[in-house]
Amino acid sequence: MAALSLKLTDAGLAAVQGASGSDPVSITHLGLTATAFDYAPTLVALPGEFKRLEVASGTASAPNITHLTAYDTSGDNWSITGFGLFMGDGQLFAVHTSAAVIMTKAELAFGLMAFDIAFDSDLAANIDYGNAVFAYPPATQQARGVARLATQERVDAEEDGEDDAETIVTPKTLRQRLQALSTAVSASIDALNTALNNGLNSLSTALDAGLETLRQRRIVGGGLVTGGGDLYADRTLTVTEADAEDITAGTSGTKVVTPRRLGPISMSLAQNGFIRFFGFQIVWGRFTAAANGTTPVWFIEPFPSACFAAVVSGVTNLGADSKDNTPAVIASSITKDGFNVFSADDEGDVTCFIAVGF
Repeated sequence: MAALSLKLTDAGLAAVQGASGSDPVSITHLGLTATAFDYAPTLVALPGEFKRLEVASGTASAPNITHLTAYDTSGDNWSITGFGLFMGDGQLFAVHTSAAVIMTKAELAFGLMAFDIAFDSDLAANIDYGNAVFAYPPATQQARGVARLATQERVDAEEDGEDDAETIVTPKTLRQRLQALSTAVSASIDALNTALNNGLNSLSTALDAGLETLRQRRIVGGGLVTGGGDLYADRTLTVTEADAEDITAGTSGTKVVTPRRLGPISMSLAQNGFIRFFGFQIVWGRFTAAANGTTPVWFIEPFPSACFAAVVSGVTNLGADSKDNTPAVIASSITKDGFNVFSADDEGDVTCFIAVGF
């Protein structure tokens, strides 16, 4: 970044003047703003601050000059017209303000801000940056730093040598190493392809002979299964399904009865229940026939089309009135939903029934 005018606040000036090499001022954060403002030494906050970054590194580069660096590795997109430096206790140390944009960061860009701050007197030794000092440390996956370049001999070495985490392989040495490896791998692959092709040819010959023997085999149907032949072509084995006429006639001995033809079968196996299969339905149950009157009886499962007939059981409750008539079905009342029963008995009779239909 180009040289910019940085102005201390009253708090920043007092802090740096009162500090010493053994008790320095700690600069810890950099605030960003896109709001133009007038500088005043009494500022205690950065007007319009929208983002604050940790100071990544800093050091005294001369008795009166201190250098600091800050990074923004986020995906934020911003432009700034000013910034402020904050001390470890959160107070505003110094600010810069401009009417024009001084820096822009795109969404995919890495923001790097470096400052050299010059004081009128030798005060740089009175400032530090906490634990964030970048003094050319070894580069790691977690920290920026310096590293040496590996020689071609080290890259080409077959055995592990003085390997470490600070030596870097360059594209040139890596390319030469990969080319040598590629040549060796290609030779191995060529030899493997030759051996594989020879093996596959032998296997193909054996498979052809085996397939020819297999094709001459025959598969033919038996019993209820028809069709078949040798295996030089696709063959179909067939089992013929009996239809409703075949089932009712009961004469075909070459067809099979499937659940599709018999079903669906539905039932309720209870005291008052039913069963329906192949279109035929039986309904049964118990009821109490009222004394000297007519009693309606309803099927637990109505017949889909019609009830052919219904019968009820007699009773043994003869008693003194042995000439009374027991419950009987009124044939004209039979429908697919139920029927009526007339009883001339002087007492209610528990009676059973069974009905058939479709």
